[in-house]
Amino acid sequence: MREVDVCIVAYRPDLALLGRLLASLAEPAAAPLARNLFIQDNGDDPATTEAIEALAHAHRDAFARIDVRRSAANLGYGRGHNAALARGSAPFALVLNQDCVLEPGVLARLVDAALASPADVAAWELRQIPYEHPKAYDPVTLETPWVSGAAFLVRRTAFEAVGGFDPRLFMYGEDVDLSWRLRAAGWRLLYQPKLAVLHQTYREAGEVKPLQVFGGVQTNLCLRARYGGLLRTLQGLAMLAAEIGAPRTFRGRRRGLVRAGLGFLARWPAFVRTRVRPTPAFRPQFIGWGYETRRDGAFHRFASAREERTRPAPRVSILIRTMNRPQRLREALQSCANQTWPNLEVVVIEDGPERSRALVESFRDRLDVRYRATGQRAGRARAGNRALAEASGEWLNFLDDDDVLFADHVEVLVESVLAHGAAGAYGLAWETHTAIDPERNACEEVMHVTRHRQAFDRIALWHHNYLPIQAVLFHRRLYERHGGFAEDMDQLEDWNLWTRYTLDDDFVLVEKTTSKYRVPAEASLAAERQALLDRAYADALERQRAMRVTFSPREISAMADAYARSETVVMVTRGDLRRLVGGRPLIARLAAWRQPAQEWMRRRRLLR
Repeated sequence: MREVDVCIVAYRPDLALLGRLLASLAEPAAAPLARNLFIQDNGDDPATTEAIEALAHAHRDAFARIDVRRSAANLGYGRGHNAALARGSAPFALVLNQDCVLEPGVLARLVDAALASPADVAAWELRQIPYEHPKAYDPVTLETPWVSGAAFLVRRTAFEAVGGFDPRLFMYGEDVDLSWRLRAAGWRLLYQPKLAVLHQTYREAGEVKPLQVFGGVQTNLCLRARYGGLLRTLQGLAMLAAEIGAPRTFRGRRRGLVRAGLGFLARWPAFVRTRVRPTPAFRPQFIGWGYETRRDGAFHRFASAREERTRPAPRVSILIRTMNRPQRLREALQSCANQTWPNLEVVVIEDGPERSRALVESFRDRLDVRYRATGQRAGRARAGNRALAEASGEWLNFLDDDDVLFADHVEVLVESVLAHGAAGAYGLAWETHTAIDPERNACEEVMHVTRHRQAFDRIALWHHNYLPIQAVLFHRRLYERHGGFAEDMDQLEDWNLWTRYTLDDDFVLVEKTTSKYRVPAEASLAAERQALLDRAYADALERQRAMRVTFSPREISAMADAYARSETVVMVTRGDLRRLVGGRPLIARLAAWRQPAQEWMRRRRLLR
């Protein structure tokens, strides 16, 4: 018999919303699942506890056990869950906020995922809607640096092995601390993008919650003491001083920040004594007041599966060109298998002899996938056109075999094109500087850069390519009207394609990071790659001269104004500067480097 403990900490809850949560937990499962419900009420009103008990017992047939208790005082989130989990004994426990509602069928599928996972996985985080948590995760393995305490399943043995939540952390950040202690002990954490909860935590996008600010600051300082050492702690205190001196954005901000700082100082010795040091597999990151790398688009809104859908999900074809790179292709295919969009096919075209069929076939239990090989080396453009001809989807998306998609990529772009009535959409993408180790056939991601944030602008696109190929979803009518790649191009063929596809149709920028494309981290390899693009640039420009499009003077003026505004900021990363100056003293060489630097930066904008 499968069994799970469901643990909820309540504090002055919205009883109607809590009732919806309990109803979602009580939904029938396809296979037998024993559900034990433990609710810890941190509130001070006995009548509220009685109302919570009544709501729970309304679903008594769905739960093997119901246990509702009221705390003598507000224990805080972590201590409340420690108390709830201590009353159970199931191998897995679902930790939930009181303001969540599970999507249909999620609980049983989540337990199934846990049972099928390797023994070193400690926790499984549910996706949150309408606003997905923005922290990054591995698009291939789905490993995440920490799990959000709003909704996650935890292995009881792992939870107990690290001592559960730290009782010194009252609220906010206690989930990061638990996750980092688990990772430091050798456990892994997985994100579950296909399993979601509706989490009504923000009344509006971008809402600032004072208690979250104060609690988050205090916990961040505590975790800096535990995981970052003295230097990181002093850095945090300097940040706090700057925050206190900054202009007030809401009433009581400075007073609350001072109290947060004093609360940290009282706890500092305890967190220093319990120092947790990094390991080769665990290197925590502090990003300002946040933790680990975040993707852009925190307040991109997703619909709930419980909302009525007025139209069927259109079919999407992901088109992959490959050439005997099995490890890279496997990762690309797995990122496709992780997609949340339900109506998806993948077309893989091998440029050359048939070498990857067995690998592709191994994904048939997870993907609707088709494989073809050209036999002889045909080139990138011809392979791409073969993929276009094979595709059956209404919407098309290229994915090179060394690139990957975050799990919501297709969902984000399809919903955007449908909402805007557009012929195409593109998301933000991470340019991922990657060091290759050929002996181990492994790669290490050194740095992520969002190279392009360009809103759709034809003049800018005619000047340089700001559309990474895997970032773009487009309607098949564009292919039917304008054809595929120019088959005599082997570089910048995608730029030529986008300029033709947007002569008459606009694309839509979605400001959410949904994909990654890899570029060499080694300066010599990056230079070789750039040289190929530079040589192809003149040819691509010459082809554009043959294109014809008609605009009114007003439209031309508007496009020129938009282009001028878009050119006011050019982003150059620290890595770019290192390659630019080549180790020479910048000040002494500034005059000599001015013109080459300007030309180099202009060329760099052509990447992908």
